[in-house]
Amino acid sequence: MDTTGKAFLDHWGWAAEKGIMNKNTAAGIRAACAKVLSVQDDWETLDIAELDVESALIRFQNKTVKDFTPGSLATYKARFRNAVDAYLAYARDPAGWKPRSYERTPASEKSNGGDRTSTTERPIRHEMPQAGLVEYPFPLRESQIARLILPRDLKTSEVKRLSAFMATLAIDGEQS
Repeated sequence: MDTTGKAFLDHWGWAAEKGIMNKNTAAGIRAACAKVLSVQDDWETLDIAELDVESALIRFQNKTVKDFTPGSLATYKARFRNAVDAYLAYARDPAGWKPRSYERTPASEKSNGGDRTSTTERPIRHEMPQAGLVEYPFPLRESQIARLILPRDLKTSEVKRLSAFMATLAIDGEQS
């Protein structure tokens, strides 16, 4: 199977076109991968299966550090790592490949007083955000991405309310 940089980027368009992934999700992955690969020499013929991902990400960070916020840079890096893993899994078993994501276990599935930090591996249904909303993937931990769907015109007062609400969810936070 072709594992060139070009085939790697084309894969995400194919996954969206065939309905295997949400179009916006696939486009976000493709965009992040294109940005990371753009700093590589001859990226179109580069063999993704042989790529040293961490070295590629260090080069990307060094060349583009002033172009992105730290959060955006972290998102690009997390998307690229996950995309390479997913693409190589596809290359190994095209017929059995399905994109996977992680999401938090819904409260209704937890036992009484269950562990608030437990997660369940399952496909996430990626629905297109409603008009006026934007999905922001946020790398929470090394292998966990939180997805915030927020209005395009988010106000500072709303950010403060949201931040205060998020602080109530932390299980290891200090009480004020």
